[in-house]
Amino acid sequence: MPSPPLSIVQSLSPRIAVLTSQDVIQSCEANGCRGLEELLRPWEGGAERVSILSSTLTPTIHPTFPLRFVSFESVYVNPTLSAPNPDITVDLISSFVGAKKPEEEQHYPLTRSLLLSSRPLASHETFNHPVGILYAVSTATLDPLGMLNKLHTQSTATAAQNVPWMDGNTVLRFYVVIHDISTMGDDMATAHELLANVKKAYGPHSTLLVINSQIEHREPPMSPDISTHSSIPLPRPFTPEQSNPSALSQVYASALSSLTLSPMAAASASLGETAVSNTPFSPSRPVRRKLYGSKLSAEDTQRLAALVRELVGQSLVPWMEARVREWNEVYHANRRGITGRLFGAGRKFFGSRPNSPAPGTSPTGYNAVKGYYPMSAVEALSRRLADFAFMLRDYKFAGGVYDSLRKDFAQDRAWRYAAGATEMYGLCQLLSHPFFLPSSPPTMKPIPFTNLQHVEITSWLEQAVTAYHQHAPATHIQLDALRITVLYYECWKMIGEWRAVGAALVKGAGEADEVPSAVMIEEAAAADVKGGKSSNGKRRRAFHLALAARRYETAGLKTYSRRCLERASQLYRISPWTSAQDRIEYSLGRQAYTLGESDVAVEHFLRLLRREDTGVPGSQAGPLQDMAQAYEQLAARPELLAESYEKLKLPTPVFDSEKTRIIPSSESSYSGKSREKWTELEGQVLSTWDRKGKKPMTLLPDAKRIVVGEGETFQVELVAVNPLNSPVVLTDITLTIDPTEDITVETISEISLEPYETRVISLSVTPSWASTIHLSNVTFLFHRFFPCVQALTKKGRRLHGTKAQRLNPTYAEDTSLTVNVTSSRAGLHVELEGFPDRAYAGEEVEGRIRLFNRGKTQVENVGMIWNHVGLIRRKEDTKHSDTPFSIPNLIQPNTVMSIYQDKISPGEEREIPVIITLSNPRIMDMLGLITFSNPGDDPQTFATTVSYQIESLPIINVEAQVRLCEKTPLEFAIILETTNMSSEILQIDGVKGVSPIWETNPVQSFETLFPNQVLRSIIPVKKELSTKTDLCQSATIEALSKLVQGQPLDEISASLDSSTSIAGPSISTDDLPSYLAARRSHRLQQLTSSFPTISSISLAKLFPLIEPLDLDLVIKYSISDRQGQIFIHSLHPSPAFSLVEEIRKTINIAIASGNKSTRTMYEETSRLRQVLMDSVLDGVLAKEDDPVQVRIRVGERGKVKHDFKQNVAKKLPVNFEISNSSPLLPVRWILKLPRPSTTSLDNTLSPAQYTGLLTRKGTLKAGEKEEVIADLWIHEPCSIDLGGWELSTETGDVVDGLDWVVRNSWNRTGDEKILHVEDIA
Repeated sequence: MPSPPLSIVQSLSPRIAVLTSQDVIQSCEANGCRGLEELLRPWEGGAERVSILSSTLTPTIHPTFPLRFVSFESVYVNPTLSAPNPDITVDLISSFVGAKKPEEEQHYPLTRSLLLSSRPLASHETFNHPVGILYAVSTATLDPLGMLNKLHTQSTATAAQNVPWMDGNTVLRFYVVIHDISTMGDDMATAHELLANVKKAYGPHSTLLVINSQIEHREPPMSPDISTHSSIPLPRPFTPEQSNPSALSQVYASALSSLTLSPMAAASASLGETAVSNTPFSPSRPVRRKLYGSKLSAEDTQRLAALVRELVGQSLVPWMEARVREWNEVYHANRRGITGRLFGAGRKFFGSRPNSPAPGTSPTGYNAVKGYYPMSAVEALSRRLADFAFMLRDYKFAGGVYDSLRKDFAQDRAWRYAAGATEMYGLCQLLSHPFFLPSSPPTMKPIPFTNLQHVEITSWLEQAVTAYHQHAPATHIQLDALRITVLYYECWKMIGEWRAVGAALVKGAGEADEVPSAVMIEEAAAADVKGGKSSNGKRRRAFHLALAARRYETAGLKTYSRRCLERASQLYRISPWTSAQDRIEYSLGRQAYTLGESDVAVEHFLRLLRREDTGVPGSQAGPLQDMAQAYEQLAARPELLAESYEKLKLPTPVFDSEKTRIIPSSESSYSGKSREKWTELEGQVLSTWDRKGKKPMTLLPDAKRIVVGEGETFQVELVAVNPLNSPVVLTDITLTIDPTEDITVETISEISLEPYETRVISLSVTPSWASTIHLSNVTFLFHRFFPCVQALTKKGRRLHGTKAQRLNPTYAEDTSLTVNVTSSRAGLHVELEGFPDRAYAGEEVEGRIRLFNRGKTQVENVGMIWNHVGLIRRKEDTKHSDTPFSIPNLIQPNTVMSIYQDKISPGEEREIPVIITLSNPRIMDMLGLITFSNPGDDPQTFATTVSYQIESLPIINVEAQVRLCEKTPLEFAIILETTNMSSEILQIDGVKGVSPIWETNPVQSFETLFPNQVLRSIIPVKKELSTKTDLCQSATIEALSKLVQGQPLDEISASLDSSTSIAGPSISTDDLPSYLAARRSHRLQQLTSSFPTISSISLAKLFPLIEPLDLDLVIKYSISDRQGQIFIHSLHPSPAFSLVEEIRKTINIAIASGNKSTRTMYEETSRLRQVLMDSVLDGVLAKEDDPVQVRIRVGERGKVKHDFKQNVAKKLPVNFEISNSSPLLPVRWILKLPRPSTTSLDNTLSPAQYTGLLTRKGTLKAGEKEEVIADLWIHEPCSIDLGGWELSTETGDVVDGLDWVVRNSWNRTGDEKILHVEDIA
């Protein structure tokens, strides 16, 4: 049947003081015991199935009712010997826990036993006050009744003298007559006679005990195991058939070595300190031998157990029940009386009891000076009543008394009494759980408390613990708080209640850095993950383990501290709480280093060297230094180093194996994100192939297969990453290559990495013979002391061929670090020399391309192709300043430019001068392919890559505006504003124009511009009349017409002229390559944005390089001895006109007739076709501007003077000049002058009064103008608004010389123009 935990029942069981004669002590010493209390010790729990009446007279049978026998001297004569003081208790716990290994898991049982069994005699509770006194005299005593009377007198006198707050009179007195057969024989008549006399003199609580009946000599048994332990042995009495001297000796050895039953005796035996024994040491009481029960027979053990049962069942329990009933009447009478009620109310509302009694009166209340209640006080009696009820297991009744007492004690400010009553009140509520009822079946599953009940019980414990801690320094340990916490914890464990148990254990442990506190916190860590989901309390468990480890370490138990830290680290390693993990790992490392376990120390320090982006900068420098010291010790022990070699690995790799790559010298930059651009360049070379020999399938090396020649050096690019937040040094960096024969590998002596720095390093490898080699590892010394070997393995591509591969990720073998070494191979090493890192936009920079034949065969026909077309070209030996009359007008594809045709023998080198011209300001990645061939009848072509990055800096900013001149409609002026954007002084050397029809006069200004200075220039532009350029771009329009009508794009090509003439003096031959490159880039960008559905290759087939109406400006500048030029593209002096009207008509006719176009690739989606139609019919080619310009001229500068005295009125001619600025289209116009009006919206202006025809009209050919003169009537000085006229214009075509077909029309109203009329007078 269930019962409260035995540890609680035993520690709070009734205490019996044993007072015996010297003859009895001698009889006990014959069995290895120092007194009758030790002789009875194994049988303290021998009373079973004890019936106890509750306060309501309800009988209950309890499975056990243990007692605690102690010597009379340890309670009354010298109470300090009943239990050690707190410091000794803490030392004992520290000693016993430290003597056990952590893996034995005895730290909590030992602590629990010593805490519960070391409860001292105290005034605020009576659990350690003796409930009864057992008197024992021997039949061998000369005057046994006199001796018994002497013992009785001794007990009553001593109790009243030494301990004033302990009632030594109201106790059960039990008398025992001891008959020692070994000394008095087996004649029992004397013993029975003495027992009758004792009963006659002292009452029925008397009995006879026969011991030492083993008379026959027997071989002494082996010495028993007397090692201390925390268990509570409950042996059964021996039967004659079970008589075993060794077993009997071990029974006594276990009982006397139990820290729960005999804490002081076990401690003195273990530690060699007799002063802490339950029985004081004296010369007549020798140190206990390691042999027990040599005079006891099996019948003697039965008699001893029967004595305990008789004492409990017939004397102690009935006596305690009677006292509970008696004191209960006193307790209730005190609380029911009118005086008690009024006195209690007065204390509650008007203050507490006086701290000291009045002179001449006996104290009945709390003595605040001495800190206790006298025995006669009702509170003291009530506390003893509650304790008796608790020992009789009437927990509900005891709880009610404790509840009332805690309030009274709190009012009297007796804090220790209040704390004791509070803790017991909560414990009574806890033990009132149905699971602890004797009637509950053994298999009953505990029903948990409700949240409210559990919170209430926990609050009583917390109040008591807080009271204990508040009345002592925080650094002093409070055993009372620990003790009551253990009692609660034992109950919680038994019923499986784990809610907030860990927090309660930590609260009870306090802040003292002692072993008991550390044990309780470690137990809290175990409780954190019990009950509910075990994963919920992992973080609390780890924190409590770390806290316990710190206290263990402070107390000197480093093995336990280490065990806690290791358990905490296991939790933190799988969690994101890196700061706590680092602290734990560092503590473990330091402890291991102190204990000489250098391999374990290095292992812990290594875990601190993982990457932490949130750590304090520089915090990993300390662990790194400590690791160096630990590794120095480890290196001095080669055998231990060899054993731990596999475990000592850096947690974060230094080298990123995924970014490791092999770079043959022929492709120093052929990888990464630029690979697609290299492939694009390769395709451009092959698509424009014009070299001798068979066109190869590919020029670039196979990305999946790396090939080098014998003796050819290739580079291994490693990406080193410092994972620490402190600087590190890597030394002796080299590579492991399989096989290793005939291979030369570079070794880098030392590199330094700043915190979290990433650096790319290269190691050169030179194979000597043809073979296949594989890069396997990189070896280095980490921070100059820790040797590391890091594998450079990668995963290949994911395999999906089989079902198993699809279900379980399977990868092919990686070959990116495998190199195939061939016997002979043509090779060319290319280097760029003299190329600056930055230059100004448009600046021409000279550099050199150095060609070195690193292969074993000759090479020839070296050419180059770049991703930025025309920006790098070979420098010509001679300069040409002549001006060409025509320039190429096709968008040329990117082709290979020849730079060296002759042969280059192995080992020879050549330098090719080149010119770099930068474009718009930006950072430019220049990627190039250098092609070359080997001579012979069947030459093979190869290619090597070269890359270069340069920053183009802004030099000048140009803003251009076009204005119409007054001479002819086809003459314009371009106003340039040039701003120096650089920080240097520059000079504008000249401005030239490039256009098929627009002629400009070159400007040579040689103006000096300081930084941020602006230069304004005016450049006249006029149309060259002799040009025969096709302004309608008939070839392009015809091709676009086919395209929009559904003809496939790959079948369309415009019949474009290969060149176009240039109007007037223009760009020189030397400047032409730079201009063409810039023009090509601008033209492709312009066309791509206007026609997004047409590829750049097809655009080059449809459109010319320069449109007829385009005007480009070339602005030359110089800075000291450096020169450059900036290009302004696609200026349009004249109005634009639509080129796609014929296409629009064709489409409209097709739509009207309902014809369906042929299916083409653009019909894959209607959206793509619509985008194409919109870009052609509504794009830049369909733009058409109003070509008509109107100027009004009258008077001089807007003023007219007239003598109104002589001539009252006058007709003033107003000249309307109407010009057609279109270079191609005629226009028709209608001018409507405003009608006469007497009102004006503006009172300050007079409306214009025109006479004659108010509507004029006419037709203008391309480039023509016409003047219309209208008469303005003025009759007084005023300001006249000449605006408000209306002009309607339309462009069109004359069909067959008769019909006018309108293309587009516009309407406008003249803006305000003020004419001031003044009187001469």
